[in-house]
Amino acid sequence: MMNMPAPDPQKLLEQLVVNNADLERLESLLNQFNIFEAVGMVRQEIRHSRFLSFLLNPNAPHHLRDIFLKAFLKQLLLGANNATVSPIDIDIADLTDTEVRREWKNIDILLVSPGSQIVCAIENKVDSGEHSNQLQRYRQIVQQEFPNYRQIFVFLTPQGIFPDGEADQEHWCVYSYRKVADLIGEVCDRHRATLQPEVCTLMQHYSTLINRHLMEDSEIAKLCRDIYLKHQAAIDLIYEHRPALDIEAYKLVKKLVNEASPDQIVFDDSWTARKILSFSVPRWDDFPAYTSCQGWTKSQRILLLQFHVEPPILKLILCLGPGDPNIRQSIYLSIKDHNILGFTTQQPSPEVKWLALVERIISEDLRPEMFISDIEDDVRQFWQQFLTNELPRIDEAIVQAFGTAQG
Repeated sequence: MMNMPAPDPQKLLEQLVVNNADLERLESLLNQFNIFEAVGMVRQEIRHSRFLSFLLNPNAPHHLRDIFLKAFLKQLLLGANNATVSPIDIDIADLTDTEVRREWKNIDILLVSPGSQIVCAIENKVDSGEHSNQLQRYRQIVQQEFPNYRQIFVFLTPQGIFPDGEADQEHWCVYSYRKVADLIGEVCDRHRATLQPEVCTLMQHYSTLINRHLMEDSEIAKLCRDIYLKHQAAIDLIYEHRPALDIEAYKLVKKLVNEASPDQIVFDDSWTARKILSFSVPRWDDFPAYTSCQGWTKSQRILLLQFHVEPPILKLILCLGPGDPNIRQSIYLSIKDHNILGFTTQQPSPEVKWLALVERIISEDLRPEMFISDIEDDVRQFWQQFLTNELPRIDEAIVQAFGTAQG
């Protein structure tokens, strides 16, 4: 059998972009202005959660009070067979005191109404399913923190279904983004007379975003499938040469560390070839005990802050290396005393040479098909908050620890 010559990559790309009516229609749809597309929100779970939190918050400046919140909960509970609260309970309740918490104990959205004694946890998944028994862990946290509240657990996905093998399904109500989009339309229609025009426009833009990008039967989704079937080789070629997200994420955190003030942050090149980026605080080097660690780092620092890029996880840790047991214990106790967010319960010991004293998860959802633009804003926001609020407390704890050790 005669071997067919490999297709010319340039010809494949030319066929994709020249006289392609489907591609032109897709570009036309995507070029219709949408404020949420403009800010890169299409599939970013954190940003979807933020806007949903805005709509669900009775005290947000949309002037809907608890109208959207009640409509959301009533529609959700109407089709739920495992609910502890009925739609009637929601209808007669006053939910205007509801507090909306974002990323509370890693739960995407938590709704707490002290007056009605109702708490609702919402886990938002735009693309992937839950992992590491997230749903079970979140439910147990809510049950422990709000034992006397009536509890509602919501798993929000584009199609309103649980992925195969999903754990803890029996305790959670599943809800779809399609229903969110429909609900937004209903609320806008019913309350258009009292809604401010800009709020109504914003809600309609969000509904359009959902229908354009999250629904499998949208026109955009159909065009994408048709274009791929006709030009699979060209699109596969483009995908093959896409930027690798883990490499781009590493470059991003390295850039952030290098941009920080040299009085605040100093780079440590201990793992230049791995997806671990280490840095420290300059004044820690003034303590001889800090640079007394043999065989771990080039700088002999016993303690380092590190970004770990390990898809699907991007995290920041405070890593304690091997060294003098008294110094290690002093550092551990000082961090513990300062109530640093993400502090470990594991104590240093001779058997545990490397210990993540503090661990902060920045993202649990790094996927190969994503681009750095999907996570950049959230990483930058985390970093700014860390430099402003958390690093000074860690610095204070470490200085105190070495002062105690030297004393």
